[in-house]
Amino acid sequence: MAPSQLIRIPRTDTGEDGAFILGEVTPTGSASKPLTVKLVATEGEEPYMLKLRHDRIGELRASNSPCSPAEWESILESILVKNEAVEGIEAGAEADAGKSLTITIRRRVAGINQRLGALTLNSKDDEAIQLFDWCGAAALERQKFREDLAAETAKATDLESRVTELKNQLDELIQSKKDREAEILEKMCGLLNEKKLKIREQQRLLSTAKIDPVKLAAMQRAAAAEAQSGRNAQASRPAKRKTRGTAASDSSSDDGFEKMDVDTKPKDEDEEEDAPKQDESESERETTDEDATGSEPDEDDEPVSRRSPPPARPAPASQSGKASENLTIHPRRKALSPAPRAASSPAAPADGSETESDDEL
Repeated sequence: MAPSQLIRIPRTDTGEDGAFILGEVTPTGSASKPLTVKLVATEGEEPYMLKLRHDRIGELRASNSPCSPAEWESILESILVKNEAVEGIEAGAEADAGKSLTITIRRRVAGINQRLGALTLNSKDDEAIQLFDWCGAAALERQKFREDLAAETAKATDLESRVTELKNQLDELIQSKKDREAEILEKMCGLLNEKKLKIREQQRLLSTAKIDPVKLAAMQRAAAAEAQSGRNAQASRPAKRKTRGTAASDSSSDDGFEKMDVDTKPKDEDEEEDAPKQDESESERETTDEDATGSEPDEDDEPVSRRSPPPARPAPASQSGKASENLTIHPRRKALSPAPRAASSPAAPADGSETESDDEL
């Protein structure tokens, strides 16, 4: 069985401040019915008693009560058994000397009191009030509360000290972070200043430096020659490969003879060159017939001499001796320069030739 509880309820029927009633709540039922109790109270003069049953608490609720039966049960259990305050709920006592003691439970909402229910204790002269026991129970409960308060205070103090320690560590970390950032910024500023100083020195040196035109020209020529040699090497590589392949095919087809290069001309140029050649041959034949009597043409009437053929290329050293003996060098065919177009009539012979022909006739 649960221990009894002492309750203190202020009086609302007197104008005295601090007036109250004392009561003792003793459980008489099982744990499943916590509101089956015996309530004994006094206003300081007469004893009053009420036996409460858990299954009949609904009869104590007001007919116009705004709370539900479950809520009413919870409120009674908090006030009588657990001795706990409920937010918005007030309990007041009114005593009718020598007759009854009424405990009224109200709810205060926006300054308005709503009556939830009431407990009426009838006067009981033969009920003994054990004030000494009540005082001992109150003192014991007070001691218990003080112990609980001390434990909670110690716990709160420990937590506060830990919070203070963590706060100090956080402050130290923040300060160290600020110091580190300031140090990094200072180093960065120093590095930037050094870089700027070096850049200014380099610019000053470049502005005061003298360029030797001879060395500059030599360097430019060397660079140009290197670039030109690189381009020539890249361009000649495929040509060499092609020459090797062509030389191999020519050597196999010509049986040891070297093939001469022949200048080719367009078809139109050949036709233009053939016409003056034909005219020249006809004029030569006519001149030959007329000068058959012994007259010789002047130097001006001589046909255009052909250019001497170019010197033959030396035979490759790789050919055998027999092939070098049978080697026949074909002269390069050169196009004759076009001679002046001859007149339709034969050229007149020289003065001397005409006299000789007349004498012969």
